Amino acid sequence: MPRAYQDPPEYRPDDGYGGGPQLALPQLTRATRALLIANTAVLVLSFVVFLASPASWASIQRKLGLLPEAWREGWPLLPVWQVLTYGFLHSVTDVFHLLLNMLTLYFFGTMLEEAVGTRRFLVFYLSAEVVGALFFLVPGILAGGEVPAVGASGAVLGVMVAMATLRPRQRVLFIFVPVTLSFLALLFFGITLFQAALQWKGDGGGGTAHLVHLGGIVYGFVAVKLGWIFADPISTLQRSRAAREIERRAGDEARMDQLLDKINREGMSSLSKSEREFLKRVSSRR
Repeated sequence: MPRAYQDPPEYRPDDGYGGGPQLALPQLTRATRALLIANTAVLVLSFVVFLASPASWASIQRKLGLLPEAWREGWPLLPVWQVLTYGFLHSVTDVFHLLLNMLTLYFFGTMLEEAVGTRRFLVFYLSAEVVGALFFLVPGILAGGEVPAVGASGAVLGVMVAMATLRPRQRVLFIFVPVTLSFLALLFFGITLFQAALQWKGDGGGGTAHLVHLGGIVYGFVAVKLGWIFADPISTLQRSRAAREIERRAGDEARMDQLLDKINREGMSSLSKSEREFLKRVSSRR
């Protein structure tokens, strides 16, 4: 697990930064803080439910976890919420499941959020979670998977790989050993691929949804290489709405001019009911 990082003063996709790591804790950014709080709060609530009724917790896992069986048998009413809710559930009997995910999110989430901005980071995080879900669901549906997947690992690994793709030469301390982000990403990719192959062959995996991890890793790399990580759908929607509003106002002004010309030629009585209503509506906006 990385212990520290040193962030260059200004972001560039690959500026050749290779400065040595230093022992320092990054300052929490807004979206990363919110995700840490949300995941921890859900675990606390989950643990309370588990203590009160293990059967209820099992039922919650099957409803909010990523369950291929529910997708296969629930058609056409698919539990689409699961592609997001599964990422906020963690094992209540293995605290390291949450701890490792949150430590990785803390270090790499703050770095990535500072690099691309809060809104883009949050969109990327949730997108990585969805892609990880699809990597798990498709073969799970075909194979008849009956065990739900839970955890933020797919999204968190996507964040780590995206950061490594943006700044491959930046160094961090991994178990007190300085390594580059590119090396760390390749290490996790190799381990994930190996464990996914073992799980596919039925020789291991320890119940971990390695395909979710793999989906997050692949998406983290592709999103940076194709520039998706810099997309801001909310800003795009706002610009689109603004452009449509400008076009609408321009059309209204043109029609207004036509009606005024008609009034000058034929008088107010020549206007139809709809034209009068339009004239009144546009005039009230001025």
